[in-house]
Order: sequence, then C-alpha cells, then structure tokens
Amino acid sequence: MKITWRLAAVGGLVALMFSLLVLRMWVLQVTDLALALETAEDQQVLSVVVEAPRGDIFDRDGKEIIAGTVASLRVVVDRRLVLDDQEEGLIQNLSALLGIPAADIRQEFEDRGPGARFPLGDEITDSTGVFVLENNERFPGVNVELLPVRVYPLGETAAHIVGYIGSPGDEDLSRPYISLADRVGKFGLERYYDRLLRGTPGAIIYSVNANGAILGVIEEIPPQPGGSVVTTIDLDLQRFVESTLLSAISLARQDGEEDVLRASAVVLDVTDGSVFAMASMPSFDPAVFSDGRLTDAEWLALSEKAVFNNFAIQGLYPPGSSFKTFVYALALEEGIAPALEEGYADLDRSTDPTLFYCDGQLLFPSTPPLNDWKREGHGLVDIHDSLRQSCNLYYWSLALEIWNNRGTRWPEDLLQQWVVKLGLGAATGIDLPFEQAGLVPDREWFQYHQQRQDDVVRDEGGWAGGDVMNIATGQGALTVTPLQMAVAYAALVNGGTVWEPRVASSVRDAENNIIFVNLPSTQRKLDLKPETIEQIRRDLNGVVNSPSGTARAAFTGFCDDEPDAECAALQEVGGKTGTAEIVQEVEATDPEDIPEPNQDPDDFILRQQVGKGDEYYSPTIREAQSAISTAWFVGAAPLSDPKWVVAVVIDQGGSGGRIAAPTARRIFQFLMGEDPDPLRPGTDTER
Repeated sequence: MKITWRLAAVGGLVALMFSLLVLRMWVLQVTDLALALETAEDQQVLSVVVEAPRGDIFDRDGKEIIAGTVASLRVVVDRRLVLDDQEEGLIQNLSALLGIPAADIRQEFEDRGPGARFPLGDEITDSTGVFVLENNERFPGVNVELLPVRVYPLGETAAHIVGYIGSPGDEDLSRPYISLADRVGKFGLERYYDRLLRGTPGAIIYSVNANGAILGVIEEIPPQPGGSVVTTIDLDLQRFVESTLLSAISLARQDGEEDVLRASAVVLDVTDGSVFAMASMPSFDPAVFSDGRLTDAEWLALSEKAVFNNFAIQGLYPPGSSFKTFVYALALEEGIAPALEEGYADLDRSTDPTLFYCDGQLLFPSTPPLNDWKREGHGLVDIHDSLRQSCNLYYWSLALEIWNNRGTRWPEDLLQQWVVKLGLGAATGIDLPFEQAGLVPDREWFQYHQQRQDDVVRDEGGWAGGDVMNIATGQGALTVTPLQMAVAYAALVNGGTVWEPRVASSVRDAENNIIFVNLPSTQRKLDLKPETIEQIRRDLNGVVNSPSGTARAAFTGFCDDEPDAECAALQEVGGKTGTAEIVQEVEATDPEDIPEPNQDPDDFILRQQVGKGDEYYSPTIREAQSAISTAWFVGAAPLSDPKWVVAVVIDQGGSGGRIAAPTARRIFQFLMGEDPDPLRPGTDTER
C-alpha cells in the first residue's frame, strides 16, 4: 500500500507538471503571439545612410579653401515612412512650414520617387527644427538632421578648376557605391578626385513604430570624412589672371571686336608641370549646383554662354604664328634652311645658310601669289629675324624645303612628328576631366576623311606641300589647346622636358595624413642642343624687346621707373604672338581679285590648287570683313632660368600683338614683381 501511494503521488506530480507545460505552450502560442506581433508592428527597424562630409579643396599652401563643406540643419523626408493617405497632408504642412508652394513640394516628391529619402528646402533655424520634432504627428516620415552641404566661398574664382557636384547620371550609377540620393563630382577636380573626396557613408539604425515615429536609436555608425585635395594653384595669381582676362574681353569689344565673349589663360611651372593658374571666361558660380535646385531655364541660360567649358583644356584653336616657334626650333635642330624662290637663287648664304629674302610675296607657276602679312616685305632676314618679325614667307619656305626633300633627307611628316613629341595632337594628361586632344593633320588623317567624304577635307587632290605650309604657320586643320601650347613652350625653354601638367599635388585625410601624392611626371625628354635652347630664349625675348619684334609696342615700358634698355625684368621675358583666323572663302583665279591682306602676320591659310598636282599651291582667298580672329600670346620668364610659361587666348579677340600680348604683359609684370599697368592695346602694326 505504501509503495502504491508513493507511485500515485509521483504520477500526480508528473501529471501536474505536464498540465502546466501544456498551459504554458498554449499561452506562448496563442496569448503571447498576439502580443509579440503587436510589439513587432510597433517597433520596426529603420537603417538610414548618413552622408559623409566631402573633403575640402585647398590652394597650393593648404590654407585657403576653394571648396568646403559645412553642416546645415535641414528637413529630411523619408517616403518609406509616409503612408499614402498621409502624403497630401504632409505636403500641405511642409509647405506652410518651409514657405515652399505645395505644388513644388508635390513635384519634388514625384521627381524623387517612392521610397526616396531626401532633404527639402533650405537650411532651417533651430526653433523650426524643434517645432518639427515636437509635432511629429503632423510630419510623418520627417526628421531634422545636420547635413553636409558643399560650399564654394570664392564664387566664380577658379570655378573651372574646382568644378561642381550634382545628381548622379547613368554613368555615375554604374559605380556600386553611388545611389540616386548621392551628390557626385560632375566637373573639374570635384569629378576627377570624386572617389577620394566623397569619403565613406555612415548609418543610424532607428527603432520606429508603424506610423513612422522614431522610438529610439539602436546603433550609430559614424561616417568617415573624405580626403582633402591640396592644389598647385596660387590664388593671388589666379584672381589676377581672371581679372586681366575680363579686362581683355572688354578691351577687345572697345576695339571693335563686339562678338568676343571667351578668353583663357594658363600659367605653368616650367620646372615640374604644376599649374599655377588656369582661367576660362566666362565663368560661373559652382554654388548654384550645391543643392540640386538649378532650374532647366537657368541651366539653359548658362549653357548658351558656354560657361561650363574650360577653354584652357577644351578650347580647340589654330595657333597661328605662335606655332612658328616650333618650326623655328626644328629648323635649328635639323639644320633646315628655307627653300629659295626663283630670282633669289644667287643669294650668298655661305656665311649664313638661314638667310632668306622676305619680299612680301611667294610665287608659284600658274598660281596666285601668296602675300605675307607685311605686303612690302621684311627684306633680308635670317632665322632669328624670321621669328622676331614673324615672316610668313620664311616658314612657308621651310615647309617647302621639308616637302621637296621628303623621302631623301627627311620624312614627309617631319614637322608633325616634331610637334607631337612636344605634346601637340594628344591630351596632356592633366588631372582634370574632358580634356581635348587637338589635331596635327597628316597624310593618313587627310586620306581617311577624303575617303569618307565627310566634308572635313577637300574632295579632290591629294595631300600636298600646301597642307604642310598651312601647318608651318599654325593654320588649316591644325588645332591646339592653350594648355598644350604652354606644355610645348615649357619643353623648349626648360631644355626638352615635356611635363605632364597637374593641378593637385596631394590628398590628405581628416587627420592631415597624406593618402595620395600626385608627383611631377614627365612624358618624354627631348635631346635638344644647348645652342638651340639658348637661341630660342634669346629670340623669344627679341619678339617683345627688339625694334622689329611683333610684340614690341605691347611690352614698351615694362618696368615701373626704368627705360626699357635698363629694365632687367624685360630682358628676362619673351614670347610669340599669334593670330588664327576662321574665314569665309571666295574663289579667285586672277591675282587682281585677291583682296588686300589685313596687315596681320598670321593672315593666310594655304590650300592646294585642285588639279595642279603636288608641286602647286594656292591661297585660301579671304574676305577681310568676314574674318574671325583668335588672338594668341605664349611666352616664358625669367629666360635665364625659366620658371613660368604663360599662354593667353582671346577668342575672336583680334590680333595677338594688339590684344593677347598686352594681356600677357600684365601677367608677366605680376609674376616678375613689377606693378602691372592698366591694360592697353598694342599698335596696329603688331597685327
């Protein structure tokens, strides 16, 4: 009996425990499940990406900010937390809060798309932020956050260098770390160094209820700021160059060139390729893109003025006579003397094989004469005079000498090979986007387009000596950028080093540690003769400082209080003028039909006379009133130990000696420590 009682007691205890277990399981499966589901519904998890502060962009000393980031208190809408029946009420409340028309907010919602998270309106005050947070039931899906906002404190200064940021395009979105809500670099350094500037986003993990109200923060992952770019730009020089270009545009308009709108300039370090200044006019304020609210009409108005083109690296121009310096250097290196015309074959060149009689006309059988810009001619000149006086006939004759001896003494494309080595016809490799390569035409290029019949070249006749003559005076299909010309001139005066230009020198993290160094880099080294380098420097000075130099009047009175003969700074400056023209062509077979030249050292474009074969040439006849001139000056200083090359282009600005040379003069005065004079035009004889 006793054992039976004990067994019954154990059995009862087991049954009780089993009953309790069953009861608990019922509670968990029925009662607690409903409560758990209700709690889960009220406490959802929301992960929000926190934008990383974009790195700054500094001047060459790392002190003055060209582009920066500031924290801005903004209203942020997260449409994931806005129910459909709440949206219209939210739009009305936001309109009243921010002073933005409801229609505009509604359009913003539509443009951003469902599920988007985006800032709305401008910066708000602390009191407005508190009001939103205290009345969150009226603003479902709305939060108040400190957001990084891109600022450009210098306005239009260096705008084409720094660039701007904007909404990502299809190409940007192909990168895995870019989303529709991001702002990415679109132009300038902002684009080129976008990956280093943008940093690493953070995140905040929120607990929210079904109505979108934030219940608390579960976790915060701080963003990592982007790296800051230190440039090679001297901002004092940059501001001066920009103001001088604006003055040059104004001067050209006063001088009768009413259509001039654009100008550009580059100041390059001859010793390592660093860009000290790069300006393109007209300019723009990058801040208009910061909030992404630029209207289509505003964009169109800016685009029509071509303000987003950096003409220093994107403007393609024939270089005119500024190109003659390269032909001159090639002649010195290769010992090329100009071909003599009939009637001058007995010219005694025993003491100087470079002598040439520049009488104002170059004659060919059955062909209209080619007239120099100086119709009366320059007289007897040597190679040094030819550069200083910019004698077209001399450089046409050098081209003829190459052409007539092609395949024996020199390759047909000797001139093209030479200038390609100097950096023309290809992108320089500068750390800025959208650089143009330019064009150095040759037979292969000519035949390609002639076969395509795309109207780029003439339909009949082959590549001819006249095409090479065109190149020799910087005309025809030849096109270059101002930066390419600066790089090429730097190579000639520095001893033959072709530098890859650079705008950024380094990138540093938030603790000022260097994370990237953009070291100076050479593209190639030309083995120039020491006497070639010395003569180039001397004759470039002769252009600005000799009585017959084409830029002499523009550089008169270079020093503040000394005559030119005693002005040490003037003895250290040199350069070359150029005037390139795009004109209407008219047909003419009678020399009497040829209009008078415009008294311009670069006033002629040559064209092969169709049907006459490779040995005959004819000019492209021009109507003077239809000519559109681009003014050039490219120079260097100090010539005894070159440091700077300056390239100036005034698009449709008239002649190089009259407009571009005075512009460069002011820049050189600034660089050489002289007080820059007010901008004044050169004389008509300098055209």
